[in-house]
Amino acid sequence: MSGRMLSEDEQLSIVRALTVTDPSPDPESDELIRYVARVCNAPVALLALVGRSRLWFKSRLGLEISEAPKFALPQDIEVIEDAAADPRSSGDPLLALVPGARFLAVAPLHEGQTEVGVVAILDRTPRTLSAHQIDALRSAASQALGLLKLRRRVRLLEALLESSPDQFYAFDARGRYIYASERGARAMGLDSAQMLGRTWQDLGWDPGYTAQFYGMLRLALTTGRVVEDARAVSTPGGMVHHEYALAPLRGQRGEIEGVAVTARDVTARVAAEAERQAALDTAQRAVRQRDDVLAVVSHDLRNMLNVFRLTASSLANELPEDAALARDFVGRLERQADAMSRLVDDLLDVARIDAGSLRVARTSCDARTLAQDALLAVQPLAAQKGIALEAELPGPGTLVHCDRHRILQVFANLLGNAIKFTEEGGVRLEVSVEQREACFSISDTGAGISPEHLPHLFERYWQAREGERSGAGLGLYIARRIVEAHGGRIWADSARGKGTRISFTLIRPQPAP
Repeated sequence: MSGRMLSEDEQLSIVRALTVTDPSPDPESDELIRYVARVCNAPVALLALVGRSRLWFKSRLGLEISEAPKFALPQDIEVIEDAAADPRSSGDPLLALVPGARFLAVAPLHEGQTEVGVVAILDRTPRTLSAHQIDALRSAASQALGLLKLRRRVRLLEALLESSPDQFYAFDARGRYIYASERGARAMGLDSAQMLGRTWQDLGWDPGYTAQFYGMLRLALTTGRVVEDARAVSTPGGMVHHEYALAPLRGQRGEIEGVAVTARDVTARVAAEAERQAALDTAQRAVRQRDDVLAVVSHDLRNMLNVFRLTASSLANELPEDAALARDFVGRLERQADAMSRLVDDLLDVARIDAGSLRVARTSCDARTLAQDALLAVQPLAAQKGIALEAELPGPGTLVHCDRHRILQVFANLLGNAIKFTEEGGVRLEVSVEQREACFSISDTGAGISPEHLPHLFERYWQAREGERSGAGLGLYIARRIVEAHGGRIWADSARGKGTRISFTLIRPQPAP
C-alpha cells in the first residue's frame, strides 16, 4: 500500500475494522477525556472518530453537540494558541463548536495512512501548552486509539464465542468465575453477570460433579497442561453428554493466572455413534448368519456334487468301450461338477476372507518346483485348447516363504484364466528373483483388457463387459487376498489386442543376522 493514496471507502473500512463505531457511552473513554482536560486545564475536551461525512464524538466534556463536519486531520499535534491572531482558525469546524473559542489543540489518531479520529481540547482564553501538557495530549491520543482497537477486538472475540455452539468459561486461581459466555450462562439458567466472582458451590451447580471438576481445575493450574473429561448427566429431557477441556490461562510473563474451560454438548454425536454401532452390530450379525448358512449350504452342495461325480465316474466305467458319445456326455458332466466344486470353494474362501479367518501356513518352498507343479496342473486344459505353455524358471534351490496349497490356488486361477481367454498363441510363466522377493508373471496372447477395467480387475464380484474376461468375479479377488496375506503384491498390465500380464510377488526367507 506504500505510495498509494487510500480511497475514502478503503479508509472507512479500516476505521470500522480498527475501532468500535458505537456511539453509546464508554466509561473508559470518558475517563481519558476528563484526564486530558484536567492535565491541560481545558474546559472543553473531546474524542472524535471519523465517519463518512462527519466526525462523531465518542466522548466529550463541556459540549452538548455530538458531531462536527469532517476535515483533514493533521499529521501531528496542532495548536492554535489564539484564534484571533492565527489565520488557520478561519473556518475551523472544531473552533466553531464553542462560541467565543480562542484556543484549540488537536492530537490526531492515525493507523498507518488511515485517519481514525482526534483528541482535542478547547478554551475561550488564548493560551500556550507546556511540554508536559503536549506530551499528555499525545499520550492520550495513543491511549485512545489503543483503547478503541482493544474494544473492537473484545467485541469481535465475544461475537466469535457466541457464534460457537460451545460454552466458554474462565476461572481464577481460586476457582471463581471471571468470565462466562452468554451461551454458557444460559446453559446454566443464569445471567453471566451473576456468575462473576462466584464458585460452582456458590451457584449450586451440579453438586455431584463439583469435587471432580475442581480437582481438574487444580491439575490444570499446577501442571500447566490441558485436562479433558467427559460426563453424562440424566435430565428430564433424557441423557445429556458433555465434553470438557480445561486449559491454563497465562499472564504476560507466562505465569498461570487461571483456567479457561470449554464445554461441548456432544449428545447428538454420541447418539449418532450409538446408532452407527448398532447398525454395525446388526450388519455383523447378518454376515455371521450368512456365513453360517453358506457353510451349511456349501457342505450339502459338496456332498451332492461328490455323489454326482462318483456316479458319473461309475457310469463311465460301466459303459462299453464303443460308447464314445455317451462317454463324452459323462465327461461333460464331470467337468461341470468340477467347476461347481471350485465355485463352492471360492464362496467358502470369500466367507473366510470376510471373517478374517483365511488361514495361511507358510513354509519354505522351492520356487522352481512350485511353478512346475502349477504348470503341470493346467497342462490338460492347455492341451485341450491347443495352447502352448512356456516357462522361464530359476534353478533349483530358490526358496520363497509361502503356503504351498494357497499359492497353487493362485496359480490355478491366473494360469486357468490365461488359457481360457487365449484363443491362439501361448501362455508364459516367468520367475524373476531378487534378494528379498521373487516375482511370478503369467503372460498370455489373448484379447487383453481395456485400460478402464484394469483398476477393478481384483475387486470382488467385478466383471468386465461381455467379450472381455468374465466369470463370478471371485477368482482374482481371492488371488489378491491370498497374495496380500503372504505380504506380497499383485498387479496387472494389459492393453486391448495385446494380451495380459499378471504378476505377483512372494517374500524370500532371509538368513539370520
